[in-house]
This record gives sequence, C-alpha cells and structure tokens, in this order.
Amino acid sequence: MPRGSVLLLCVTLLVWRPLDFVIELPSTLPSIGQRGVVGIVELLFHGGVAVLTVAAVRALANTLPSALLLARAALVASAAATVQSFYWSVLPHQTMPSDKLPLAALGVVVASAWLIYLRYEERRR
Repeated sequence: MPRGSVLLLCVTLLVWRPLDFVIELPSTLPSIGQRGVVGIVELLFHGGVAVLTVAAVRALANTLPSALLLARAALVASAAATVQSFYWSVLPHQTMPSDKLPLAALGVVVASAWLIYLRYEERRR
C-alpha cells in the first residue's frame, strides 16, 4: 500500500473515533450514574472502538501482517459506533436532529470507501 495512503488512513482512524471518545468522556462521566448500565456499556463500547482504531493505526504504521485486518475491523466498528451514537444513544450529544442522517451517512460512506480501497490494494498485491 502506498505510504501516503497509509498516512491518510491512519489520520482518518485517529481523528474519527479516538478524538470523539476523548471529547465524549469528560462530558459523560459527571452524569454516568443517571444514565445507568446502558450508559456505561455504551461508553465502554466507544472506548473499545477507540482502542481498536489505535491498534490498527499502530499496526499500519509498523507494517504488521495483521494491519489490514485490524484496519478493516476498525473501520466497520467506527461506522457502527457512529450510527449507534446518533440513533441509539443515552449519552449526551450536541448534534442537531437534522444533522444526524447526513453525519451518519458520511461515516458509513467514509468507512465504505476505505474498505473498497483496502480490498483493491489487497488484490493488487
């Protein structure tokens, strides 16, 4: 895979879910008791997706054999977490209702484009 593509994918993965989790965590922790077990599970899920994306970035940066598999898993999990956070969330968000569908669609399109590109690069090898 070309080095520029790897760098762009790494930036996309790092900015997408880990940054969202870093922003989400401090705003959620003060009221986590009121949100109950569902809020805790959702926060743990978002943290797990953030960890998976960081692991994928590290694998891509170090050109490990598992890098493409981790990148695919991170992209699918990131898209799922994005859609979930807009439509089935108990955590606070500052998103206008009219912006939910375009932002969720954008997350799915970005993940799909990267998955298609990774598949193309894998076949080219």
